[in-house]
Amino acid sequence: MFSKEIISLLHKSIQLMPFLTCARSLKHDIDELVMMALPSMKLAVVDDVETAQAFGEQIFKALKGRFDCVHITLGKAPSADSDTVDDIRRQTQACEALVAVGSGIVNDLCKYASFLDKKPYIIFPTAASMNGYVSANASITVDGYKKTLPAHMPKAVFCDMSVIAAAPARLNKSGLGDALARPTAQADWLLSHLWLGTPYNETPFLLLRDVEPQLFAQARGIAMGDRDSIELLMHNLLLSGFGMTIAGGSYPASQGEHMIAHAMEMLSVRHSREGGNPVTLHGEEIGVTTLTMARLQEKMLSRAPALASLEFPREILIGLFGEKITAEAEKAYGVKQEKIRQAILPDWDNIAQRITQVMLPSSRIEAILKAAEAPCTPQALGWTEIDYNTALAHARFLRDRFTFLDVM
Repeated sequence: MFSKEIISLLHKSIQLMPFLTCARSLKHDIDELVMMALPSMKLAVVDDVETAQAFGEQIFKALKGRFDCVHITLGKAPSADSDTVDDIRRQTQACEALVAVGSGIVNDLCKYASFLDKKPYIIFPTAASMNGYVSANASITVDGYKKTLPAHMPKAVFCDMSVIAAAPARLNKSGLGDALARPTAQADWLLSHLWLGTPYNETPFLLLRDVEPQLFAQARGIAMGDRDSIELLMHNLLLSGFGMTIAGGSYPASQGEHMIAHAMEMLSVRHSREGGNPVTLHGEEIGVTTLTMARLQEKMLSRAPALASLEFPREILIGLFGEKITAEAEKAYGVKQEKIRQAILPDWDNIAQRITQVMLPSSRIEAILKAAEAPCTPQALGWTEIDYNTALAHARFLRDRFTFLDVM
């Protein structure tokens, strides 16, 4: 699946690697594959309405002859929130392992539910839509606040490329958006390391060194549903997930661009309650916010910037996001605030030279998005200019990560 060099690097960096299979079709091997990953035990096959039709029903039928198993189908468009996690835990209480069938939301829900209950889980991806399949963290909304929470890797990942390639094109374009965040996330992470002395690790980016250029060169294939291009995308997303596990968090794949998207998502929740914004996919959002972040980074690197104000705008954030989210944000921002106060302004020319080497020009990022026929502007996502500028101005207060959003 990966080169010998990459496999060696993974085994050196990760103590317990999940079992990985990526094949043109798995329909005749489903029960055998699961038997290789899990002993005979009671399983819960967990999917949602759409992924049940895509693959979940087939997996349940293949497993029920070999395993004692139940089939749990979540409603259409379930939320990756703490209430749904609790519901899955209740429904799988009598089961010993979870078999997740889906993409981002189903994976995060099963990953976190199984982690809390100390049960293994495996994942059958149904789309190349995000990079969290093999990360040891889950993105879960708690009391309206989206958090990256510690979790565990799956015992196995079984990729049926006929299923993944047949996913709606919009889902796989979303995965490309997630992959495009690597340059801006690396630039932000490196900025924090060079300015504040926070930890930084090159290994996650070494994993992507060969596959990323090929993927970006074949972006048009993602739009066209080309199976080879989508398989390349899936490889990139899995390697990105391993990179997050190696880094001990989402640092190599999620920085300022994700903070902007999270701010917009929380604003959109407010609007949805008021009958507003249409639903967008996470990776679509990341494609747009990555392009914004790349332009911002280029601007900042062209001159010596100064720190933005450290004052926490409590009342403004309460008006935007509510008291609960603001209280959580103030705790997170306080951690960053203290690190910034203790830091000494470094040699900016050295920083700029180092960071420029790991970036991708914003013009190239835009060209890749356009080749894939993916959204490039906030307006293409149904976001208003006022809301987007609001998110851009206040995203830095929502997490403890020091990014180019914190300089001006």
